[in-house]
Amino acid sequence: MENYELEYGAAARLKESVLEPGLCSGCGACVGFCPYIKSYNERVAIIHNCQICEGICYRICPRGFTQYMSLRREVFGALNFDPVLGANKEIYFARATEEKIRSCGQYGGVVSALSVFALKEGFIESILMTGGNVKGAKPVLVSSASGVTECAGSKYTASPTLSLFQDAVKKGYQKIGVVGRPCQVTASRKMQQSSEINGQRISLLIGLFCMGSFSPDFYTFIDKKHLDGCNRMDIPKDVHFHGSGEEIIIPFEEMRQFIRNACLSCYDPLSELADLSVGSTEYDPDWNALVLRTAKGSELVEQACANGYIEIKPYPPELLPILKKAVFRRKKRVLERPDFTYLNLSAQEREYFLSTGDDD
Repeated sequence: MENYELEYGAAARLKESVLEPGLCSGCGACVGFCPYIKSYNERVAIIHNCQICEGICYRICPRGFTQYMSLRREVFGALNFDPVLGANKEIYFARATEEKIRSCGQYGGVVSALSVFALKEGFIESILMTGGNVKGAKPVLVSSASGVTECAGSKYTASPTLSLFQDAVKKGYQKIGVVGRPCQVTASRKMQQSSEINGQRISLLIGLFCMGSFSPDFYTFIDKKHLDGCNRMDIPKDVHFHGSGEEIIIPFEEMRQFIRNACLSCYDPLSELADLSVGSTEYDPDWNALVLRTAKGSELVEQACANGYIEIKPYPPELLPILKKAVFRRKKRVLERPDFTYLNLSAQEREYFLSTGDDD
């Protein structure tokens, strides 16, 4: 890999090019190993004028300049690459076989089921997840099946999950998993390149589909709308809040104002650098979409199926063009933004999106 030390300027550059322009995704990668960077209320700040030029905080930031082509080659080798969906081996509908996991998880509960299986079978020794609830997400380091189910369900905000990575290292875990948003998956791949923080201990990445996370102002909105009794939310089209036996639906347009600015410049809604990616099907609330990307991801899913943790079925071929069209439009919009400068993409890839119409 490239010698990033010559290119990056650490905290000063992180502050100037990521934090001050509002491009921080709140992934937490720069928090935890550095005493000068803190996260509070899902916001990250540098609290000391750090002068260390060769620090790695900017290097591992997913909104810092990223050699995306190199990351792809390192993760996938010379595989044929789909510019829209990313490298993938198979795409399925999937769900947990256990009703308890499905009922507490999001849609089919696949993330929870695979995390439990990965811990029990030794794929990983611990896993970084998002706990809490819709009224307040928080990073959690999990090492048991019960811990996984306690974290089940999407929170839709930017919990700095990666901030606990050094806690996992200090506890002696050699194989650490991550369940994260696309920005956290990219950060994790960059962390794997950094022996200074033992990033090579990240051994499994379960990526989530993500079209944007809400800012901390979202929590104030919940209070004003008297939604503090809700313990679950979902966004099939509008925003559904569940709790105390009732469902409250708020138009998504009313919530759009809370999407973090950093998310508007995200090129990767499907966690393309993960070992496997999981999201909503948007057509069947009882199933997840599941994209297998690496050999490790495929092995995990194959064994989880064989041991009865999840079940899969073919992704409906009539839905694939709809998924690809949605992702294509997202990437095209991002490439047209003037602040999209952090990813090193090939000229051919840019041309593919910018010169092609949405319906082509």
